[in-house]
Amino acid sequence: KRQVVDISHDIRPYNIRQAAFCLNNSFPYFPAKTIFVVVIDPGVGTERKGLVVKTSQHYFVGPDNGVFSFVYQREAHQAFEILPDKFHEPVSPTFHGRDIFAPIAARIAMEKSIDGYVNPIHDVVSFVKSPQQLTENSFLLEVLQIDHFGNIIVNFHQKDWQKFENTPNIAVRINDHEIRGIHDTFGRVQEGELVLTWDSSGYLQIARNKGNAAQWLRISINDTIPLKIW
Repeated sequence: KRQVVDISHDIRPYNIRQAAFCLNNSFPYFPAKTIFVVVIDPGVGTERKGLVVKTSQHYFVGPDNGVFSFVYQREAHQAFEILPDKFHEPVSPTFHGRDIFAPIAARIAMEKSIDGYVNPIHDVVSFVKSPQQLTENSFLLEVLQIDHFGNIIVNFHQKDWQKFENTPNIAVRINDHEIRGIHDTFGRVQEGELVLTWDSSGYLQIARNKGNAAQWLRISINDTIPLKIW
């Protein structure tokens, strides 16, 4: 018996990064053999590919536009390009969620072969990059996402941090603000102060206790932030 779960219909229109982050914060908690159908697809009907991505536990079906970026970072995976000409006519050029993604997800759910509907692919779109290492102890980070509260999430993960021994100190500098040390939660600093924490998926985030860090610091997605470890 299959159960359909609606994770979210509240993604802002065309916001692929927000959808990717929502998926990243959700998929690890679903049982094995869950099939995630993601239709945040502003490029529908263009040359962008449709994908089936298989990990050891889950399947992901949707467009090749970066929406599975965090899956690629977190999980060993195989990616397959969906062959749209294998689906019954008419296929709407603006509704692949209905005419392509849902039918192939249904085949997977029924444990039917999808071999005739896909080809293996290795070059997929991802916006998550590794931290740019400048020196042995300094990096240039990129802002991956800014959440509803204005927390700034960057591409430095706890796994990157664990490569350094003896629990070193850490600091980021944004304009005239230097933020030192990692705290376990926002309330470890005074109201209105900036703080470094790990977000729920293990990425470094810059927050402001009871405030909007992104607005305060005038930071946007794709901006770069220097980080120093000593």
